[in-house]
Amino acid sequence: MIRVLFHLSQFNIGGGEMSTLRLLNALQACGAQITLTLTEGRGALVDRLNSEIEVIVLRPGKRSENPAWRMLRGVAGVFAALPLASRRFDAAVVGMTGAPTWIVRHVVRAPRKLQFIRNDLSQMGKSAEIISAVRRNRHAFTAFVCVSDVARRSLIAAVPEVAEKAHVVHNILNPDEMRARALAGPDPFPPRRDGALRIASVCRLNDKAKALVRMVRVARRLMEAGLDFDWFVFGDGPDSALMEAEIAAQGVSAQMHLPGRIENPFPAFRHADLVAMLSYYEGLCGVINEAKVMGRPIVATRVSGVEEQLIAGETGLIAEQDDDAIVATMQSALTDTALRARMTNVRLPAALLDDDAKLDRLWQLFAGPGHDRNPSCSGSPREGDNK
Repeated sequence: MIRVLFHLSQFNIGGGEMSTLRLLNALQACGAQITLTLTEGRGALVDRLNSEIEVIVLRPGKRSENPAWRMLRGVAGVFAALPLASRRFDAAVVGMTGAPTWIVRHVVRAPRKLQFIRNDLSQMGKSAEIISAVRRNRHAFTAFVCVSDVARRSLIAAVPEVAEKAHVVHNILNPDEMRARALAGPDPFPPRRDGALRIASVCRLNDKAKALVRMVRVARRLMEAGLDFDWFVFGDGPDSALMEAEIAAQGVSAQMHLPGRIENPFPAFRHADLVAMLSYYEGLCGVINEAKVMGRPIVATRVSGVEEQLIAGETGLIAEQDDDAIVATMQSALTDTALRARMTNVRLPAALLDDDAKLDRLWQLFAGPGHDRNPSCSGSPREGDNK
């Protein structure tokens, strides 16, 4: 058995958090003893963890702009973390690129300390701040786990000193669990309108990353071009009102719909004619992997790692990061029936599909050379096993 502590700021629904959920459940199923520390509350995904995973919330209550309350919560978080110093772990892991690292660096005792790099650092907001922190704290970490090759290249370009510590391990997929969830849930769409194609997008409603306003502009131009479609954007977030206002302003309320957050997105992928992922930036985008496991054609903007996921024209279409290119690419996908049929497949690169190989690599990074994972352990546990 190995003992691994993971640290995240929060554990709400998002691409990186969903990937972490699958990883933690897979590690626990393979015999690892997992402790998860969260800075901010339990989060929506905690209830989907294996029940044997220990969860420690550091800060009580909710965030506030009140300076006194923020200071009090910060002090409480430090005191909540201190008991971890008396425990011994084989590895301590910062699970997200921009998450605070102090608990792993200064509190937790472990011979191996790792940080996940889930993004192309050159594309991230606050990239200079994050790169500075990585460079400043690089000696505290024995490895940096990059979820795509482009993330690794961006890390090395920014901080060349960590090149020998940077490893590519793609996210755990658990495709069997995805397919089971797709079959377990009902079709989330309203009855199909004659001739209208269903477009599905699943994302956090955050314009800075997910390009919500641009998405609405694209919908307006597709409507003006005479295309008949219903575009469902599943998710919630801080910019939901902004997107609603833009939909009204652009006059596409009949074509673009905001159903809210969807706990199980796989039936939506399964019943969609096309999946659209039009973000400004991503890590290794989970929606792309999930849509392909469901066999859907997809249009994706050129974000980090997309070339590692899609073969342009065969498994999906890749649009450059501007309105004209996105509109032209979406038009091609919506009007060319033969192209959509060709892209309706479950093809993903072997490196993305082989969860057992990913777990083997991570086990070595967490436990050290000579500590092999139990070969009888499956890399694809169901969510919430043993609950």
